[in-house]
Amino acid sequence: MLTLLAFLFALTLLIAVHEYGHYRMAVACNVPVLVFSIGFGKSIYRWRLKNPKPGQNTEFVIGALPLGGFVQMLDSREGQVSAEQMPLAFDQRSLKVRAAIVSAGPLANLLLAVVLFSALAWWGHPKVLPIIGKVQVGSAAEKAGLLPGDRVIRVGEQLIVDSQHLRNLIREPEAVDGSDAEPLWEIDRQGQQLTLTVKPVVMVLPGEPESSGVRRIGAVVGVVSDTEWVQDGFFDGLARGFGQVKQITVLTASLIGKMLTGDASSKHLSGPITIAEQAGQSASMGLAPYVSFLGLISVSLGLLNLLPLPMLDGGHLMYYLWESLTGKPVSVAWQRGLQKVGLGLLIFIMALAFFNDLTRLFN
Repeated sequence: MLTLLAFLFALTLLIAVHEYGHYRMAVACNVPVLVFSIGFGKSIYRWRLKNPKPGQNTEFVIGALPLGGFVQMLDSREGQVSAEQMPLAFDQRSLKVRAAIVSAGPLANLLLAVVLFSALAWWGHPKVLPIIGKVQVGSAAEKAGLLPGDRVIRVGEQLIVDSQHLRNLIREPEAVDGSDAEPLWEIDRQGQQLTLTVKPVVMVLPGEPESSGVRRIGAVVGVVSDTEWVQDGFFDGLARGFGQVKQITVLTASLIGKMLTGDASSKHLSGPITIAEQAGQSASMGLAPYVSFLGLISVSLGLLNLLPLPMLDGGHLMYYLWESLTGKPVSVAWQRGLQKVGLGLLIFIMALAFFNDLTRLFN
């Protein structure tokens, strides 16, 4: 029951925020919104605002199936529009206005993730100190002279904040500086300051291509028992929220690129079953893990909708890019053809994700 409730709440919240982004931008641009719906199928509840903004009389709808939503705007391609209202119709507005309205949905999801991650930082979080744990025999850490209990103070010019920060620097050397040389590590060993040269090695998991290798030092970085509770100030927390969204965006985009080129397995795709399981697991662990899960899924939803597939927001933005370059909109015939291709690709991706879910479930 907890898994189902956590999944439905997450789905409803993220869809509502996404569609609200479209809605608010449309209202801000004076494009009449006819229907704002969360969910599909039979209507559970309908209402209208008592004091709507002039030119707006939106009908708000809650559908029985919380598997999506939509914002229906005044559009001469979808119905008759009076001559008086024609200048306000979505399809008659400027390219910038249309692009802003379409972009607002995915951006709302990304902004929600920033707020959620920032809220976690303001509330407080355990910080695992950058202390070295068990060191593997023959590893890069042992060769460098690292010992269990060593606290890493700096890597190059960067002051190490916590164990996650240190792990990121190990995996991504370009985050330290642009040179090929490994930066020096400043270590605190029982009050004694030491400087060591640690050279991580690239390790590749069995069955994965060499390009997917990850730099490691062969030692535990961060010991769970060595933690402290920290609360970030407003601006620090906001910066942490933006930083986490940026990091997830970069990692997700990189993974998508590797799957397209064959450098990463399509098994990384997850469908509704896996997402529901993760929702239930995170909710059972407490509020903070569940909020973190919501932030992660919100970023994923925002990025998914920005993919250049005709059925998604990114597909519409692709049309607008073509229009901005050529001065002419994509023809109706081309749009219909691309819609079919996009629908086919979406069905394929969803089927593959569902197949991965079933494979994980039965394995």
